[in-house]
Amino acid sequence: MGINNFTVITQRVKDKADGLIGYANYLNSEKAPSHKNTTILNIGNNFDYFLKGTIINTMNFDNENKKGGRKVESYAQSFNFILPHDVPNPTIDQWKLIYKDLVLKAKNSLKTKGGTTEFAKNCYANIHDQANPHLNLLIPRIYESERLHALDQKKLLGELKKEFNRSVMQHCNIDFKAYKPFRQNVGKRRKKWQLEQEQSIKAKEELADERLLLAQDKLEMADLVDQHQQVQELAETAQIKAQEATNTARMAKADADRSISLLNEMKSLFTQFKTSLNEWIKSIKTDDPILEELNKVEVIERAENVQKHPTYDDEIEMVMFSSIEQAEIDAEPYTSEKKPISSKVRRRRTPK
Repeated sequence: MGINNFTVITQRVKDKADGLIGYANYLNSEKAPSHKNTTILNIGNNFDYFLKGTIINTMNFDNENKKGGRKVESYAQSFNFILPHDVPNPTIDQWKLIYKDLVLKAKNSLKTKGGTTEFAKNCYANIHDQANPHLNLLIPRIYESERLHALDQKKLLGELKKEFNRSVMQHCNIDFKAYKPFRQNVGKRRKKWQLEQEQSIKAKEELADERLLLAQDKLEMADLVDQHQQVQELAETAQIKAQEATNTARMAKADADRSISLLNEMKSLFTQFKTSLNEWIKSIKTDDPILEELNKVEVIERAENVQKHPTYDDEIEMVMFSSIEQAEIDAEPYTSEKKPISSKVRRRRTPK
């Protein structure tokens, strides 16, 4: 049995500018665990131009919005156009033709102002050339000072699926109707980062789970001991110890869960800090005073968030301030301001 369409997945990019920067960096990172054996090919608009333009346009829209209502929570919509793993991978030129078809279809379906070229300049796309190659497309939610409400509606998704099928057939001679999936009924699709997180948590929980099962086995064995008084006393002692072991194991599991949660929180906070620091350096080198000041404030705020976390210690402080000092060294040829970040972030601990 064939398939109805080649796969197209869409989702809102959450968490405002932070979420957009994090997701866009993920799309471009060949070091991500899920991008092993993947070559990333950039097509369309410049990555930094897209991020800068999308963030500034959205912030301006929020500031100038006199109609009230909630501020923009999602800065862009993500579309992933995926081919099966056992069809020939399109060439970069074929992908570019497919990309142009999809951008034109999106532009016409959304009924945006202006020409197609200008619309394409405000989008971002790249290719993940791997076993199941796919095109990643980011479309800003704010374009020409208007909110694109239809971005996450089923109608647009349906039209883009049809266009993807047609374009792949035209430029690559690959017909979705002739393709039969190798695996069927594999269940609900999960995101790669969710699988990676589940595997990490599972590995750290195994020890606590084994202790809990061992303690429960001892408790069940104690119930089968002979009812003789002397043996019964031994069984009761075994039950008490087993119960204590069970309680200890449960506490250990709870502690492990909390430690994992705190470590994940710290990892997320530190990643956000590093991202902001890199963006600050970029804005200095591109001589953008407004974006530079915004990024500097964001770096300081995120550094302080790291310091407030319960797991913050001497080692993290040393790494964080080393990153700040190195960034200031990199920025020194481009700015006259001395220690613009480290002078604003107070050390909370004295490194040992």
